[in-house]
Amino acid sequence: MKRTMFFLLVVLLTAGLVFAGGGADKSASGVKPVKIAFYGSISGVNSESGRQGRLACLAAQQYVNANGGIKALGGAPIELVLIDGTSDPAQGVLPLERALSQGGISAIVGSAQSAFALISLPILQRYRVPAVTASAANGTITHHGCEFVFQPAAKSFQFSTVQIEFLRALAPMMGKRVEDMKFGIVYENSAYGEDGAQANRRDLAAAGLTLAVDENYDAGRLTDASPIVTKLRDAGVDAILPTCYANDAKLLITAMNAMRYKPIMVGGGGTFSWPVMLNDLGDDVEGLCSTDGWNWDSKSTQSLQAFKDIIDIYEKANNEYLPSQAGASVISFMMIVEAIENGRSADPISIRDELRKLNSDNSPWFKAYGSGNHAFDATGYNSGTLPIVVQWQDKRPRVVYPPEAASREVWDPLTRRPFVK
Repeated sequence: MKRTMFFLLVVLLTAGLVFAGGGADKSASGVKPVKIAFYGSISGVNSESGRQGRLACLAAQQYVNANGGIKALGGAPIELVLIDGTSDPAQGVLPLERALSQGGISAIVGSAQSAFALISLPILQRYRVPAVTASAANGTITHHGCEFVFQPAAKSFQFSTVQIEFLRALAPMMGKRVEDMKFGIVYENSAYGEDGAQANRRDLAAAGLTLAVDENYDAGRLTDASPIVTKLRDAGVDAILPTCYANDAKLLITAMNAMRYKPIMVGGGGTFSWPVMLNDLGDDVEGLCSTDGWNWDSKSTQSLQAFKDIIDIYEKANNEYLPSQAGASVISFMMIVEAIENGRSADPISIRDELRKLNSDNSPWFKAYGSGNHAFDATGYNSGTLPIVVQWQDKRPRVVYPPEAASREVWDPLTRRPFVK
């Protein structure tokens, strides 16, 4: 018997699966659990992304189970299944296919990383299991005809638009004319990075602004950002628009500090507001700005008591604020729960059909993305979502733009202090 159990454990781990709650067929009350999977980079160079999503789903699972489980299914608890895509898109599809081929998974949260979301599409279609992709931002995810993908967060081209709008508002406050500034694009050559860079090029050209440096690097292989930063400095770049993950962002900032080079930096995605940035860079994060799809202090989030309760669970368990990718994972998880409740079924087809019906009028979780007419369109994209800009202030990312969403006024990113009025 022991050898059999050991063999089963090895099989599960090889498949990239870990079952929370012991993987029992039925809960203590005799109601069969509903299996919701988290798919992300739990291991490898981008494991910070997977860490956030995993912990967020655990917090949401705890909230739902502590509040009676899935009420439409007699209080069925949620059993979280973890699928580790690693950090290599070339291999990441294998654990997902193994997990879905075993059956029993009702829906998936993720992947929040665009490269993994893209490779998952044919697998989702083949096994007919819906996935809500949290913060995945690539603009083509919903363009491949997959009927089982739902993308609630803003797309990369929207981040670019807001980056430039924000800089137009910020430059006069710093005594600058945005038309006189030189811009630099830095990005990893992945689906996420290339999509953001393409949008930056288009928007800078449309605005008549000067692109002085356009630099990419191999995703997951940057070890020294000094050559890139030297090129930016020597070209006289005033503002950098980077599209990269946290490890590379830290390398860029460290190299800039070493050279005493202080351009304005406005990141093209939420990785710049992750806790790991504060942990590794300390006070050097103060004043740093980035676009994002969601933030813990968004007015729309603070008005939703259930979200505040989940944030409290997360913070107590992990001793950190709920970062953006984690927040987007909570929203995705709770949308799936809504779909199960509304359809009174854990069947994947029913969940897909109920997800299509959600909008900002009938779903409080859509409202967490702010004002606007939120709904999944025919392709599965939430066309009503818009990015925000966050800035590190007093060791936490705070919403500073647009004004209607802001919880604080923007600081001077170079002095790292409030503007003198």
